[in-house]
Amino acid sequence: MLGKLLKHEWKAVWKVPMLLFGILMIMAVMAGLTFSLPIWDSEWIGLPLSGVMLLMMFYFALIGVSVGVSIYFAVRYYRNMFTDEGYLTHTLPVTSHQLLLSKVITMCGWQLISGIAVIISLILFGGVTFLSLVPKDSSFAREMVDFFSELMQALPELWRTPELRGINGFCASIVVMMLTGTFSGTMTVIGSVTLGQMVRGHRILGSVGAYFAIQTIMQIVTTLLILPLMMMRIETFDYYIEDSPFYVMTPMYFVMAVIALAVGLGLYFLSEYLIRKRLELE
Repeated sequence: MLGKLLKHEWKAVWKVPMLLFGILMIMAVMAGLTFSLPIWDSEWIGLPLSGVMLLMMFYFALIGVSVGVSIYFAVRYYRNMFTDEGYLTHTLPVTSHQLLLSKVITMCGWQLISGIAVIISLILFGGVTFLSLVPKDSSFAREMVDFFSELMQALPELWRTPELRGINGFCASIVVMMLTGTFSGTMTVIGSVTLGQMVRGHRILGSVGAYFAIQTIMQIVTTLLILPLMMMRIETFDYYIEDSPFYVMTPMYFVMAVIALAVGLGLYFLSEYLIRKRLELE
């Protein structure tokens, strides 16, 4: 039954995120193309200002995609679970675990996709900007291609230098932290909305307050655990001569990943309990 729930969720939600991603890609291309237009040397201030405005719009689009996807799923979760739609949702022949898990998996998946979309848009913007700035009759483009080709050939040797000792573990810690951070962020939104339903008459305000409370507690706990670890690791090696800086950063990111995972799991089981035992529909 979980598979059917996931299929329904993905079919129901894909249009809005994909629309946001499409707008982001268009803004990336438009922002990059501004560098090919003869507006920056114009004596009329309106033309350069319009180029700056396009760049700012792309910057805000980058932020808006991640925030917009989170808000969209938060509103959808609230409507599906705690409004009139909830009366139909909770009559489905599924357990509260299956119902909540379908929401969590779908939201986590789209959060990861939105992160990938942001990276692609930045690459697209950089590529269009590069093509716009490079003179068509110059050899600069060929020289850049040769540079990157040589860099890729030298990368294996560079990877094994003493300065990059431990980078494999560092990259693994980054990936783990991103995955657990996505799960934790999703559960922070879902947990906040679920907790907010306990505040009768002020559910939205309760959800917002719960969100900031959870974020504040996470920041305090993370700081209290990370700072002693950093100080202990820094005191045990010579940063500039003997060891790589990844000696400090890798365990720090793994600890942050563990904290994020613990918070996410705690909020998941709390949300499931509230849905199963303390459900409050409007």
